[in-house]
Amino acid sequence: MKVRRVLLTSKTTLFEMQGLARRDPRLAAMLQLRDPLVAHVESSHIETVHARQVVREALQAMGAEVTESRRLGRIANGRFDMVVSVGGDGTVLDVARFVDHTPILAVNSSPSTSFGHFTCVTADGFEDMLRRVCSGLILPVELARLRLSVDGRRHLQPILNDVLIADRVPSSTSRYILQVGEDSEEQKSSGIWISTAAGSTGAMGSAKGIPMDIHDRRLQYKVREPCLLGPPARDWKLLGGIVDGPVTLVSRMIRGGAFLDGRRVAMPLGFGGKVEIRPDGPGLRLFLRGGD
Repeated sequence: MKVRRVLLTSKTTLFEMQGLARRDPRLAAMLQLRDPLVAHVESSHIETVHARQVVREALQAMGAEVTESRRLGRIANGRFDMVVSVGGDGTVLDVARFVDHTPILAVNSSPSTSFGHFTCVTADGFEDMLRRVCSGLILPVELARLRLSVDGRRHLQPILNDVLIADRVPSSTSRYILQVGEDSEEQKSSGIWISTAAGSTGAMGSAKGIPMDIHDRRLQYKVREPCLLGPPARDWKLLGGIVDGPVTLVSRMIRGGAFLDGRRVAMPLGFGGKVEIRPDGPGLRLFLRGGD
């Protein structure tokens, strides 16, 4: 693989955020006083700064033209040969929203505080990983992504991890009509998760979903904390499963919301709003840990 033009993007650490004192003066004071409660914040910052420098120097040493940016917009196909993200899974999810076919190589910038499900290497191994990528020994894997539409209007950005549909007030009951295939049910619960195979080990896993093979192109849905008191709720059949799609939901909430890839996008969903989720978004080309 020829890597001549690279977009390098990195997470912004808490230490680097401008206006931190204005947004959260208590956190700012704790950081300044090096409170033990935020000790990991400083260590993560130090690791991230080091990782950025290591990655930057390795790319420059191999002769790549490097463009650095932390504020991203849509990345046109063909503009870069590769995107290198330095951070954790959140950074990958941020970048993935704007990428169609450009492969992403994700570097875990702070292995002491982050597992990095979507990252394939740490800074210490980046130079060797880059050499293997350029020589074709490691190829990106195409991961399935979801497409979401509300009232027939398709959301432009594909979803790599998961969607949560729920009332925007966390303690409120989520009310909706769920349709999967030919079956439909009117339900009350704490919301419903819909995930890709890649997202099946995240929130879906915590909700006791089924771990999926990373190459699976289907979607999984899981009703969280269903209200199963009395008939007909105790006879509900649509509480979770893996399907080819689509999954459709009609909101019976006044303050509902569709939350895409965690905190990335929150879409309001009013009473009668119809959400359709399909596992047919454009695949994301990502280098995975171990090359598989």
